[in-house]
Amino acid sequence: MESIEPISGWMLNRIVALDSVRPGFAGYMLRAGVERRQVVAAFLATAKPTDHGNEEIARILMKDRHHAILLMAYDHVPAGFRSALAKCGAQPHDREFYPRLWSILNGGPRHAITAVQSAPTLGPDRLSIITSLPVDLSDSRISAKIKDKAQAADIVLAVDLLERRGLDRTKIVEALRRSTKLADTIKRWSFRMPFPAGPIRACDGYRPIIDGLDLAATAKRYRNCSRRYFTALLSAEHAFGEFQHDGQNVLISYDRSQGYWLIEGVYGHRNGNVPAGVSDAAYAFAARNGIMTRRMVDRSDNAMEALRRLSRHYADWDI
Repeated sequence: MESIEPISGWMLNRIVALDSVRPGFAGYMLRAGVERRQVVAAFLATAKPTDHGNEEIARILMKDRHHAILLMAYDHVPAGFRSALAKCGAQPHDREFYPRLWSILNGGPRHAITAVQSAPTLGPDRLSIITSLPVDLSDSRISAKIKDKAQAADIVLAVDLLERRGLDRTKIVEALRRSTKLADTIKRWSFRMPFPAGPIRACDGYRPIIDGLDLAATAKRYRNCSRRYFTALLSAEHAFGEFQHDGQNVLISYDRSQGYWLIEGVYGHRNGNVPAGVSDAAYAFAARNGIMTRRMVDRSDNAMEALRRLSRHYADWDI
């Protein structure tokens, strides 16, 4: 190592104990390279102090080759164990990490072994990520881009959901391999998921919003915030439909938070006012299809309505 890296935790206590019977051992370890440090850590994580005399242990750890040191602590040295240790950084990890790493490389699932061997860096969290992934997602081109265990769990669940909703898992996984931002790739694919059926089927003069791509296009066309309802539409808690009357299109918003469908409102471009005739026709259309109307707020206060219209575009607020 070009500079001395500190050592902390359980291994520091072992180093101090070994240095007390073989002076110079602590200095040797502080100057040791990354792989040597990790090989020594892997040995000390499993070797009990009574297995060998401390002085003999210190001599072995200072003089013997890496392979010989590991053979004293483990039944044998599986392929890739030393190279995996070399990717674990200068700071020793928890004791449990080393037997776990050895166990995976010694007889774990083939995809986990491949992922460990392909990983650019390793540590307890990275190993947990690798072992939590199914075969197709354990590809290092995916696992190396996962930031933590929570994101790994989210990606597994999200890909499973996309597959259950009818999307091609193989294509999703390939897109994740090529992506630079996994979350963005999942989001783009999620737009293709069909929404559950809404309260009213497509008919003359009316079409339901059917998926995320349709929702994004509708939000862009109406210049509103309907995209924020994406997950609510996926879980069938909300729905949108486009209604046409007298040559004018409006967006009908439905809500099912109370366990049954209600028409929440009828909206025009930028959520602006809808002509009374068009609005009445939309509500009548919903009523003919068995959809009740949610009680509307009192908007008889013209001054308050003026303020509502002027402050509608909250995203543009600069306070």
